[in-house]
Amino acid sequence: MKALSSPVFLILMLLILLSILIPALLILNSTPIYSSQGKIASTLYTQLQQQQQQQVFRGNPNIYYNSTKYPSIQFIFSSVPIPINITQIYYFNGNTWVPVLKNSIIVSSTTKLPLPPSAFNQPILIVTSEANFYFLNPNTSITTVTISGPSGKIPVYVTAFVLNGSKVIPISVQVALQGNIINNTPVIFYLNPGSYSIADKNSSTIFLPGYGLTATFQNWTIVGYGNLNSPSNSQGVTFTVSGPLVLTIIYKAVLQKFQVIIKPANIPLGTNIYQSISNGNNGNGKGKGSAIEITLTSLNSTIPVIVDNKLYQVPSNGITLTLTYGYHIIQFPSYYNITFNYTGGYFSKPVLGGEIICYKFTGLASSTSKISIVSSNEVFVNSSGTIYGNYQPYQSYYLVIIKNYFYFPSEVWAVKNSTPVNISIAGQLLQVNILGTNIVITLGNIKNYVPQKIYFKQGTELNITNDYLLDLNGIFNISINGKVYNYTSLLSSPINVTLSNVSIVNYTVYYIKYNNFQIQRIFHTIIYINSPTIIINYQEWEYGGEPINNGGI
Repeated sequence: MKALSSPVFLILMLLILLSILIPALLILNSTPIYSSQGKIASTLYTQLQQQQQQQVFRGNPNIYYNSTKYPSIQFIFSSVPIPINITQIYYFNGNTWVPVLKNSIIVSSTTKLPLPPSAFNQPILIVTSEANFYFLNPNTSITTVTISGPSGKIPVYVTAFVLNGSKVIPISVQVALQGNIINNTPVIFYLNPGSYSIADKNSSTIFLPGYGLTATFQNWTIVGYGNLNSPSNSQGVTFTVSGPLVLTIIYKAVLQKFQVIIKPANIPLGTNIYQSISNGNNGNGKGKGSAIEITLTSLNSTIPVIVDNKLYQVPSNGITLTLTYGYHIIQFPSYYNITFNYTGGYFSKPVLGGEIICYKFTGLASSTSKISIVSSNEVFVNSSGTIYGNYQPYQSYYLVIIKNYFYFPSEVWAVKNSTPVNISIAGQLLQVNILGTNIVITLGNIKNYVPQKIYFKQGTELNITNDYLLDLNGIFNISINGKVYNYTSLLSSPINVTLSNVSIVNYTVYYIKYNNFQIQRIFHTIIYINSPTIIINYQEWEYGGEPINNGGI
């Protein structure tokens, strides 16, 4: 056998090497192409998801769930239709999500899709081929939940409902995925295919304050591409997901009902209360004197109470409500003013609205241990009975009426006047300091013949510091000792200020004294507000302004 020459051997080795390297290079160079194609496909899929979302939320189509005895889904296109491939429609039957379609359908024009009658008044889910989920409550359009997410991830939608008889109430509860990813329903998790744990972190009994209902946990339901791996009646479960999935937590409202009376206590509504006060110095109740019996007649017949977000006007004997077993919110006003007519002492006729007593809410109480008081505005009902809203007096306020009283000197009277001049004329004001404060106010008629009415807190002390003279302009024909004079203005002079309350009448607290033609104001005493009070400012017209050629005086 002859040996190969060196040139021939080298040629053969080169051919073998090329036969190995060329295919290898082709394979290595083609791998990035395949990878790039996968990324492009994934990006395009995500773009299709987002494009579909944008079109739907813009109302093209407008998807409306018409829930009647013959429910349907209406697809209404407003511009050039973009077809939607619907892979499945589910309705909730009170226990689980029930599929409607046997095969996927493509909606490419304005369409009405009928639903089974059993879907009436139940929420529905629409699933598209782009893995978008649309959730609709009865008689709503799509404005709520859309499920889509990062490419390669599977959307898992978690929601919760309370079954209240034939009604389904969506609720928000706290769930934990894998023990540490905590969110409130409805929530979307984006997961890789596999098995996971999820738990309802709430108590097995929950309260719906907006409905006045208590509900207990029942079970989990699942619909879509996956299954539960543990008992569904446990608040914590494990599940496997391989495609878009919906997990639903089901609670059931407790419908046992009781007759419960809601009643205010220790607050007079439409009734009389009686007081005995001392006839002390200037009616301030601090001095010694005989007792005065006072009758207060309540002008309020009801009090507003909110029970489970509904307002009731509750009379003194209460109202009877039908409440379900469980928690309820009962909100009495924290403070409530009762206005009274005031009769007694020198007020032989009632002073209308003479006193206001502010009552403070002190808490709830019940007639039975089976109605538990949870907090100042929450109860747990497990029996019929009475719930009391307790009050106590907090602060009293008294009506103060301020009048002006204008008159002419003897032998003087108005023959003709273009504006009122006698008795309760507006404009004359008393400057008053509220003792113990830096507050200075003015008191007096704001309108002619309309006395000022103002409430002061019990125990307020008023000190008159000034009395403003009134300059009244108009046309006045004034008779003085039988002779008529024409004036264009009148100027008053203060005489005195009197006080009347429950224990004194026309008591002079301020008057004018003339000493050698000098006016001296005498402030006799402080005004104590411990009952309704009437203050009268007496003024006498003293000067008249005569017109001159240019209209001045």
